[in-house]
Amino acid sequence: MENRLENLKEKMDETILKDVYFDDKQYHKVLNSIKKSKFKNQVFPLKNKFNNVLSISVVSLMFLGITYFVGMQLNLFNVPEMKQANEPKKNIQESLNPSNEKTAYIPPMQEENHDEMTKEEILTKMLNTVDYFETARGEYKIHYSFSPGYQLVDYAISLKPEPGGYGKITLDTGEVSSQEYYKEGTLWLINESEKNYMESKVMEENRKRGTTLTIDRAFLTADDGNPLTNYRERPPFSTANETLFPYEIASNYTRDLSKWEIEEQNEELLGHNTLVIKGTKNHRDSRSFRFWVDKDTGILVKYETYNADGEIVDYLHPAKLEINVPVGSNMFSPNLEGYMKEDLTKKDEPRMTTGNIDKLIPEELKEQWEEVKKKPNETAILHLNNKWYIHVKKGYLVNHIDDKKGILYLAKTSIPKSLLNFHALVEGYNVETLKIVYE
Repeated sequence: MENRLENLKEKMDETILKDVYFDDKQYHKVLNSIKKSKFKNQVFPLKNKFNNVLSISVVSLMFLGITYFVGMQLNLFNVPEMKQANEPKKNIQESLNPSNEKTAYIPPMQEENHDEMTKEEILTKMLNTVDYFETARGEYKIHYSFSPGYQLVDYAISLKPEPGGYGKITLDTGEVSSQEYYKEGTLWLINESEKNYMESKVMEENRKRGTTLTIDRAFLTADDGNPLTNYRERPPFSTANETLFPYEIASNYTRDLSKWEIEEQNEELLGHNTLVIKGTKNHRDSRSFRFWVDKDTGILVKYETYNADGEIVDYLHPAKLEINVPVGSNMFSPNLEGYMKEDLTKKDEPRMTTGNIDKLIPEELKEQWEEVKKKPNETAILHLNNKWYIHVKKGYLVNHIDDKKGILYLAKTSIPKSLLNFHALVEGYNVETLKIVYE
């Protein structure tokens, strides 16, 4: 075994003690200092005791320091690598996630865009917002000219890693109108006034992500000269579509690039850098509009439409908008205690299924159904085996059915949805014909 103490004096002389010299003169100085120290101890015993303790401590520390230094120089000590002994920091998910759910997905932080943007660039983002954010929380007030009062909308949504959402609509009277939940392919719609809920599964193909939709692919013209529009996918959760996925309103108001202009390139709103656009549009009572669009995501943060006198007709006014913040998935599961589930499987009861019913069309009617869909400005009804397959013209949707009179009542949609065609499957109604009435 190697003797690490061999030639210790020479090694020490080469390191920290190489400049230290101790002769007779220094020796006598040390003795004189000791004698003076004894004299002081007799005169000031308490002070001396304190000084002794202090001196011993200092000498001990110096000795330990010199020993450690020499040992490191001679590699006498096998000292492991030093590691920081601080307590681990609090989990970032716990500190950022308001629901205290450790499994909450933490998306990358949004970076505000201050670059100059063209009409084409901002419109393309509005048509593809699903590509530009991952989570969102917000609150806003919305009003339509055809409806009295306003609605308060509160929502949270996550697009990754597993889509989910929560939404609540409250009337200006304070009454909760409805609640919506979506998680793991299941959608719950809760009717507060009736104290019941509907539960449905979302088809897997409706949850797949597409590719960026360019303007020329989004806005087309049908054979009859009427405009056709393609839309990007979005979650079946629909409470906040007007702001988070403004596909319809973008198509309705900004389809013609010559009818609007960029008013402001950079205007801060709720901590977001928005681009402000304004234009003309004759739609019901409205003659012009103004949009505040988040430049980073294309989200429609705020909008207003105006009549000929410049008065606000319709509006969406935000109170809060948070993009790419941790959102715990526990928010997306409803508490159904006290609510009755509507049984949609009862074949003997009248019921209606709305939305994309292409998968429900029987083989005998598929060819006719595809022809019907080519006429977006007409309402058509196909009938087979006591089932009614309804294609509603743009700007309307099925409101209700009077089975005693055999009347199908269609109501106008909200402005953001006025360029959409809504479909419905009606079953269980004991009628031989359906007469269409537009309300």
